[in-house]
Amino acid sequence: MRIALTVHALQGGGAERVLARLAERWSTAGHDVHLITWSAVDTDQIPVPPAVVRHGFGLLRSSANLWQGLWANAHRIRALRRKLRELQPDLVLSFCDQMNISTLQAARGLKLPVWIAEHSDPSRQRLGHAWEWWRRRTYPRCTGCVALTSEIADHLAQWVPRTRLTVIPNAVDAAQNESVEPTSKRSSLLSVGRLSHEKGIDQLLHAWRLAHAQLPDWDLRIVGDGAQRSSLERQATGLPRVHFAGWMSDTAPAYRSATIFVLPSRYEGFPVALLEAMSHGLTCLATRCSQAVEELSCGGEAVRVVPIESPESLARALIEMSADPQRCQRMGSAARRVSSYYSWNRIGPLWDRLLQ
Repeated sequence: MRIALTVHALQGGGAERVLARLAERWSTAGHDVHLITWSAVDTDQIPVPPAVVRHGFGLLRSSANLWQGLWANAHRIRALRRKLRELQPDLVLSFCDQMNISTLQAARGLKLPVWIAEHSDPSRQRLGHAWEWWRRRTYPRCTGCVALTSEIADHLAQWVPRTRLTVIPNAVDAAQNESVEPTSKRSSLLSVGRLSHEKGIDQLLHAWRLAHAQLPDWDLRIVGDGAQRSSLERQATGLPRVHFAGWMSDTAPAYRSATIFVLPSRYEGFPVALLEAMSHGLTCLATRCSQAVEELSCGGEAVRVVPIESPESLARALIEMSADPQRCQRMGSAARRVSSYYSWNRIGPLWDRLLQ
């Protein structure tokens, strides 16, 4: 089959990593896979195998006002429509909300099967008024829609008939399930993710301000980059043992050297970083930011869950967990076991059904 995959960019997000992995899976299976982005190819931070044909339009840039934004988006949609006409794919699969809307608009009238995948929680991640209006008019036209959880699928049912909705959680590479000994003797808290409002790193720094005096032998390491990095670094001024590691193309060394993983998000779809941390056997602490977190926690056996927007709860949990290494060891073992149910060997075939 010829498959066209569309996403805004390949610059480090969890959804983008999942799509790149899916492109690799289908190209390895012998399909003709084309991966299309608004961004230019030379901005890619996530690699794809040579068998995947990359098309980067170089059209991902900020707009100064509404009219400039409308013109820019119309230009992107025309470019995508020309590419889809040229490729005539057997299947189009789009990832992420604004790209889903644009892809459905670009494919209108082309008689192509278009699947969309919602990789956040649209009940919490609201788009602007114009985009929400556009979503209500485009989403009903999709051939099918993938949601990360049943809760998200319930919300999407207002736009997409339930017969066209399917739930596929995020997956982790099976190789990451191998047990790896930490490379550092010093205890370390780790957070991995985009430095943006919904990820709640400001809440984690607040919690660290409350807890660091009782954790003198611990460091806090934050891996990732984003629009809020400067403001977060200012917030961390005067806080001891806080390290901003920036973007890492390979996060495995960060997981291997950590003791406890923290997900302080305000909302998530199905957090890839948490799943990766669990696959490394880390003790995990997460906010109640998604139905997926509740499912992964197994009643607290594999993940300690605290309320969102509560740095006090985060601080208390960090102090308690740091003082109970035996519990942490049990949680790490449970986390690795739970993550095995989300390996690509199990989740990949769910995606393969789209090709049927």
